[in-house]
Amino acid sequence: MNFITIDGQQVEVTPGATVLEAATGAGINIPTLCAHPDLTPTGACRLCVVQIEGQRGFPTACTTPAVDGMVVTTSSAEVIELRRNILKLLLSGHTSPCLVCLHREKCQEYRPHPSKAGKTVSCAFCSNRTSCELRDLAEEYGIDDLQLPIAYKNMPLERLDPFMARDYNLCVLCERCVRICKKLHGKASIDFIGRSTDVRVGTAFHRDHLDTDCQFCGACIDICPTGALADRFARWRGTADRTVETTCILCPLGCALDIKIKEGRVVASAATAFTAEARVCAVGRFVLPQILESPDRLVRHQVRVDEGVKKVPYREAVSAAAKHLTGFTGSRFAFVTHPAVTREDLFIMQKFTREIMKSENFILTDAGNTPVTTGNTPVTLDAGVKAVFTTGDLVDLPSREGCDTVIVADILPSAASVSADVVFGAAVLAEVDGTFLTSSGQAPTFSGQVRTLAAAAQSPDDVHPDWKILCDIAVAMGAKGFDFASVVKIREEMEKEKNDERPPAALDPSPLDDLSALPRTYRGHRLSDIACALKSVLRRQHTGGAPEEQAEQTAPPRKEQGFKIVDKVEVVPNTHMVTIHAPLVAESCQPGQFVIAIVNETSERIPYTVADFDREKGTVTINVLEAGRSSRELALLEAGDYLDHFVGPLGKSIEVKKYGTVVCGGGCYGVGSILPLARALKEAGNRVFCIEEASSSYLLHWQDKLAAVCDELIITTKDGSTGIKGGVQEGIGHLVERGETIDQAFIIGCTFMMMLVSEATKEFGIPTMTALNPIMLDGTGMCGACRVTVGGKTVFACVTGPFLDGHQIDWEELMQRRGAYAREEVEALPLGPQRRRGTGTGEEASTLPQEPHRRCFEPQEGALSCES
Repeated sequence: MNFITIDGQQVEVTPGATVLEAATGAGINIPTLCAHPDLTPTGACRLCVVQIEGQRGFPTACTTPAVDGMVVTTSSAEVIELRRNILKLLLSGHTSPCLVCLHREKCQEYRPHPSKAGKTVSCAFCSNRTSCELRDLAEEYGIDDLQLPIAYKNMPLERLDPFMARDYNLCVLCERCVRICKKLHGKASIDFIGRSTDVRVGTAFHRDHLDTDCQFCGACIDICPTGALADRFARWRGTADRTVETTCILCPLGCALDIKIKEGRVVASAATAFTAEARVCAVGRFVLPQILESPDRLVRHQVRVDEGVKKVPYREAVSAAAKHLTGFTGSRFAFVTHPAVTREDLFIMQKFTREIMKSENFILTDAGNTPVTTGNTPVTLDAGVKAVFTTGDLVDLPSREGCDTVIVADILPSAASVSADVVFGAAVLAEVDGTFLTSSGQAPTFSGQVRTLAAAAQSPDDVHPDWKILCDIAVAMGAKGFDFASVVKIREEMEKEKNDERPPAALDPSPLDDLSALPRTYRGHRLSDIACALKSVLRRQHTGGAPEEQAEQTAPPRKEQGFKIVDKVEVVPNTHMVTIHAPLVAESCQPGQFVIAIVNETSERIPYTVADFDREKGTVTINVLEAGRSSRELALLEAGDYLDHFVGPLGKSIEVKKYGTVVCGGGCYGVGSILPLARALKEAGNRVFCIEEASSSYLLHWQDKLAAVCDELIITTKDGSTGIKGGVQEGIGHLVERGETIDQAFIIGCTFMMMLVSEATKEFGIPTMTALNPIMLDGTGMCGACRVTVGGKTVFACVTGPFLDGHQIDWEELMQRRGAYAREEVEALPLGPQRRRGTGTGEEASTLPQEPHRRCFEPQEGALSCES
């Protein structure tokens, strides 16, 4: 053993260990971004610099061997200052204005969760905000002034990956993703490309990841310290509050999985370790959570009655099932199940078939793990079978029609459940306890092993595992020996009977190494229908087999009717100015009004404040911030495309008169919307100040347009990179301090920004009108969704507003109401590859589907339909 001294503490180290490893083992913290216990060190980030007695400079602890007798200092004033400067350099190439914002604490209080966005332009729009290692280090080292301006790279989002969102504007070139890919797969599908300041992570020749050797194991996401790589499904569901290890049973491999849980719901799954032996396939990593969290999940039990289908409590469904099965014993009954069940489920299923139903008709379907045998071929029953219990869509239509009784226990609706006499919603996968026998012929750690499943996630209320459903039916039929309280009791009986269990056949090739071998079905449901991004993966595997991989597709024709987009510009990252030809709307527009845009017949109705209008050209311009599904649909359109509907103008215009001195303040998407207000107020004889707020200088836009319609344009940025440090309220404070008397303020921006400005102007005694943005459906006051409390009274923002008195609005109530459908909004986000219509394979290419799935966009070129 060797001994070194770190910060005055003698530390015992093994030969070959680095200074960082020695310090970590002794509980001494040395910061780092690029180093990771499972990776070979590179010293790329330079944050782990230390001082070593007798050595010049500041070597990196992660690459410096710990030599016997070495004396190391990790936290001297010089080292701390150097690390702070390195952090500032890293942050200057990162979207980090929120770290030095004056209103950061209050923002996090009112907005604890990040806002959805396309590109991440600040911490407030970063899905990785609560787990960002760079942010944590900036807080630890007290970075409150960046000093260096943020140089936003403005690289396009990479949207063509079926499961991952890649925003390399957040990348700090730590190389973790490249190194973990090489470690797990022998070679990396990504690496550093480019030179000098243009260096970045990418694929050879900028190919899609589907055209590389990427196996979509997700390890690069799990090891990324900044959120440059994100799980498209889990991205906006929040940080998990706990992680539970279980087993994936979607194929015979039975890989270990870490299930990440937030408030009882599954937000993601991941490998249990960064080793080749622990890696998982794309289905285990990305599809399993989507199965459990599908919005189509069967969470209520159903019984068929004369009038149709009736939703019933669990116990009533059990009684109905017992009644339906009575009398169908022997060869008249069959049980059909999918192999992706626990050993305990399988034991009870066989016991129920044999002992209760006195039948030998127990059918275990194909697993569906190869392109040749997809497992999607339904079972044909013998003609004598008149009652069937199936755990999915596993029996063909003629057989079901030939039965007097059909009972289904499943997770999703299907043709079988639609026509069944009794339907049970079932708890499955990471919602259940049990064990699973893995396949033979695999790696020694997996071969024929009995692995454990843990009930990590909370199943829907009154929904139970398969074994529980069958036991309760058996008891309801008067049977003995089915009063099992848990899977532990079932296993005790299994051990007594000593059944001869044979491991399932080995998979060749393995889904860990070959995408063509990925699991295709679960309980008769095609996994690509549940997680439609999987279609893109399977489509690239030219192996024959299922129609979903074979069908030749053509792009639908470009729509040429509706309201034409005559111009579309991304003025700053994530913010798009869209000009639509709508003569009747333009003819009637007044400052302060809004319109409702509908991209296609399945899109939401989204209100947008008018940013500009031209009566002669018949055009209206709106400012679109890409956030949820509908704004993304609109942001991905191009000039020459058409909207299905464009309704307006709606709401009341502002009262244009001579107030005296007026402030028009705009932030984010509200910047463009103050233009027509300032122009009209200036023409009415007012002295007009425009205040533009942005997080940083790279998000400022339309300064020239605003300056042309006001007496003075004031710029404020949250990080102080340009103009006054702060927001619109600091700009107003600046005017008040220099002696300006402000007679009226009109403010447009996010709810939080307008609340802060209203609080400030109330103290200054400045009348303030704010353009509210509540949830809105029809825009005419009929639905009532946009109701807000103003001065203790309920009003509808769409007809009374949108401009209302900011000093009388109940802002907290408004924020709560805006978050009422947060989960549904996340579920509606696109989850598949996105390619812009009419383009080839450009890096930024994305698509807008004609009929988008509520949770997935599919590429139009060579795409398969992705229907709800």
